[in-house]
Amino acid sequence: MGATLVLKNQSNSKGHVLSLLKYLKKKSEDDLNEFASSCGTTPGNLLQIAYGGSVSATLSKKINEKSKGVVLLADLRPDIFL
Repeated sequence: MGATLVLKNQSNSKGHVLSLLKYLKKKSEDDLNEFASSCGTTPGNLLQIAYGGSVSATLSKKINEKSKGVVLLADLRPDIFL
């Protein structure tokens, strides 16, 4: 039974990416659209990522770069960039 609980906990989503969520919430709609476009994605996808959705390592690097380091790689993909 204990092993089952551990596996269930490990399969849960990673949770909110607070640095990205705060960064996006400070932007106007136009700035958000521009930021998303510069990252090669959509505002909707960025919000999904901010609320715990999956993100590729490539997009993580782009978000980090375009946010000038405000959004941390370790926040986006702690499994890779910790």
